[in-house]
Amino acid sequence: MQKSILCIILSLLLLQTAKAENPDTITVYLTKAGKKAITKDSSDYYRIILPPDSNIDKDLYRVYEYYPDGSRKTIATSFTKSGNLVFDGTSITFFNNGKRCSTVQFKNGRPKGPLTFYYPNGALYSIFKFDDLSNGYYDGYYNNFLSNSNYNYRLNVVELRDSTGKVLAIKGTGHVLIFDDDFKKVTIEGDIHNYKKEGEWKGLIADSGTYTCIYHRDELKSGISYMKSGNHYTFKEMATNAVFSDGLAAFQTFIKRNLQYPESAKKHKATGTVVVGFCVETNGTVSDVKILKGVIKSLDEEALRVISLSPLWIPASNYGVPLRSCGSVRVDFYYNM
Repeated sequence: MQKSILCIILSLLLLQTAKAENPDTITVYLTKAGKKAITKDSSDYYRIILPPDSNIDKDLYRVYEYYPDGSRKTIATSFTKSGNLVFDGTSITFFNNGKRCSTVQFKNGRPKGPLTFYYPNGALYSIFKFDDLSNGYYDGYYNNFLSNSNYNYRLNVVELRDSTGKVLAIKGTGHVLIFDDDFKKVTIEGDIHNYKKEGEWKGLIADSGTYTCIYHRDELKSGISYMKSGNHYTFKEMATNAVFSDGLAAFQTFIKRNLQYPESAKKHKATGTVVVGFCVETNGTVSDVKILKGVIKSLDEEALRVISLSPLWIPASNYGVPLRSCGSVRVDFYYNM
């Protein structure tokens, strides 16, 4: 259900460009990720966008999504008909069995009011409320619940039940269960108190392993992940970016100390900024160094040489597990003539 909730939110916020079949109706075939499918047969569902109904609202296009078998998937309305749709009003999604999956209200493309989810059997699963943090700080209410903090939302539990109707959490206090797409296994669970994570939280790391975290008033105190490979990792942040061992300032100092202005570039009075792309491997070494934006050959080659000499980095991580990541750096060449 974790992925289901995430996919529903993201598909309603980041809808793909549609291809018009005629001036009035738009049909597009999409994958589960909400991206346009290469072919109709490779799609997971399809979307039909109809012109506004002037008897209801002359400004809102009608959006309908269907599973491959023709059963309905989504009913919504949007201010736009192509590109990133701007939803407004009530959006309803359905399971493939025809039961309602979720209901959410939108205003000018942003979720407003409660988000209600149901079990595949039709029973109420949860009611979340959105806190719009567009002018504040997003701290990731659930571990990876919303994968991109740029949306500036926090989901708070108003009510959560099991499939028999038993209340597990209410008004931000109780036990939270987040399921996989098919409601067959729990992917995240833990306690909340006054809308804040408290005590032990456990979860799955895709198909790779599990993790356990300890929280106090929403603050992550410690965490440990157990991988199927047999390795385990401790962490105090759910996810981290790759960082130079002694910090960014030290990396800039390293570049300046090792950079040699090519004589040929001096001769031609060549200056500029070279943008170099590179990756940090799980062991901290730098790899795949390449020019993303060059100036002239001699400056480009010098920038590549220096970045390739980089000492070890601290790799990015997720649940403490080292990850390969890529980024870029600007190398400035300015010669005092």
